[in-house]
Amino acid sequence: MFLRLLPAILFLVSGFLFAQSNQQLIKENAPSVFINCRFCDMNFIKEQIPIVNYVNDRKDADINILFTSEKTGAGGYERTAIFFGQKMFEGENDTLKFSSLPNESENITRDKTVQILKLGLVNYLSKSPISDKIQISFKAQEQIGTKIEDPWDFWVFKLSLNGHLNGQEKFDNFNIYGTVSASRATEFSKFYTSFSGSYNENNYEVDLGNGSENIKSLSRSYNFYAHNYFAIDEHWSWGLSTNLNKSTYYNIDFSGRISPEVEYNFYPYSVSNERQLRLDYKISPVYNNYNTETIFFKMEEVLFSQQLSATLSLVEQWGSTSVSISGSNYLHDMSKYSIDLYGNISWQLFRGFSLNLYGQYSKIRNQISLPRGNATLEEVLLQRRQLETGYEFWVSFGISYSFGSIFNNIVNPRFGN
Repeated sequence: MFLRLLPAILFLVSGFLFAQSNQQLIKENAPSVFINCRFCDMNFIKEQIPIVNYVNDRKDADINILFTSEKTGAGGYERTAIFFGQKMFEGENDTLKFSSLPNESENITRDKTVQILKLGLVNYLSKSPISDKIQISFKAQEQIGTKIEDPWDFWVFKLSLNGHLNGQEKFDNFNIYGTVSASRATEFSKFYTSFSGSYNENNYEVDLGNGSENIKSLSRSYNFYAHNYFAIDEHWSWGLSTNLNKSTYYNIDFSGRISPEVEYNFYPYSVSNERQLRLDYKISPVYNNYNTETIFFKMEEVLFSQQLSATLSLVEQWGSTSVSISGSNYLHDMSKYSIDLYGNISWQLFRGFSLNLYGQYSKIRNQISLPRGNATLEEVLLQRRQLETGYEFWVSFGISYSFGSIFNNIVNPRFGN
């Protein structure tokens, strides 16, 4: 019996001895760092900055580092690293930023991430017991050249085309979607325009007992959208948007609207990467031309609508949250309205436990484009047309819990990460 258990005992003992020998990987007197970053390559960071102890929970850290990102006008990202001092560094906070280009490789982005981390950590490490391990060097100053001119004048263009095909013996599906867009963003204005189109086809062969029947389901949509927004000051903005669309699903042969808009942000736009509380209002004349007569006996009509929305976004040490509520209605009949509530939260409730929750609920009372007559069974099952409804919703949630060693210094890439 003992001989049978001997291999298992030796395996456990060797594992214990190996774990004991690896305790030296914990750096003595080094500050503990927690990094909350969705785009970071943590293995690379640990290799390039091995002087600190990396921990798995922000509450165990002396330095809590939170990364946020905002999309730039060129299609890249402005990354912000917010350093929160804790324990021995309580009250010592800092914020550093860098930008990544839209065509920038992952290698360049992670090099910039490590560089910004090194710059931010110097302030803390210089006051720690391991300050003698810091070496500082400077690059030679480059010769100042002529001012760089942008031949594109901040314009960015994008083209995309996506297709999907799958099938079985008695079913096949084909979908194609494409979009063309142009944008230009400066400190004081933001312009964007896009045109997109989609085509979706489903073919079914249905066995009826005395034979088979082929059923084809088609849906098409086209959409043009443009907006031009302008800054007034640190809290106010205004702009104009327009939307043209065509959709077989929504019974729209052609719809067009133009919308003057105004926005107020209770927080300055300069801190938008950390917190926003925005109120938006717009009013829109709308022209609709329908494929078939609607339940209100209309083939075309001109209407006026308005929309008011509020959005709160927060990024804190404990996580992030965003909540928005918007309401719209037609001015000729206030009973034709919709209310939309959306929220998401990523919350680190306590040590090792995280909660992620996303959801949206819409109260719908403004389906003015519904076609007259009852939908056929095929249209209902194949979702070929919009159906009357008073509400719609979706929810997504997840939880995670981890426990054990608080340290996370080791990099081991074997069999993948």
